[in-house]
Amino acid sequence: MIRTFASQLNANSLLKTQSVQQSEKIILSDSVDAGQRKLCRASVSNYGDFLCMFITGSFETCVLKTASSQIIDNGVDYLKGQLSDSIGQRKLFNDYIPFSLWLSPGRRRSPLAANNLYLTGQSAADPSNTLFYPQEFEYIFASNSEILLDVYNDSNSITGIDKAYQGAPLAFEIVFHGIRILSETAVSGVREMRK
Repeated sequence: MIRTFASQLNANSLLKTQSVQQSEKIILSDSVDAGQRKLCRASVSNYGDFLCMFITGSFETCVLKTASSQIIDNGVDYLKGQLSDSIGQRKLFNDYIPFSLWLSPGRRRSPLAANNLYLTGQSAADPSNTLFYPQEFEYIFASNSEILLDVYNDSNSITGIDKAYQGAPLAFEIVFHGIRILSETAVSGVREMRK
């Protein structure tokens, strides 16, 4: 897409560009149990290829208090992920990378299901200190493909450090920001409507 105010506006030119490409966001969200891996998916659909340009996302940082099963937000990043393209199973990360190293704004406060409090020990959990800068990530996902994220929740590792706590299910949301390059079928459909 062209920058709208970079040059003199021409409606016909802008409409032509928009008929073959448009800004789009694809969301991938899920929850992973403690000590488990899960292959999470987002569909690109047959509407056209998707050029991803940026990624944003947030995730929980929780453990369970063993004695009371109370959810505690301790601010520690237990989620790791490996991103892949379903076409050819191409790995886009060479290993499992902690979410805090590639997602912005990153950690978010997690409400307790029972009473909607935010806890880290006895005090309220601090929000993420990450500034909201989308992370650059340029890659073209083909139409009819899937964005795959293999996620591992390592929160059960806290038991080895402090037996008063155990792992908890953790949720995350990731948005892929980019441009949809419309398929010929979609483009011809737009052209037909304009006649």
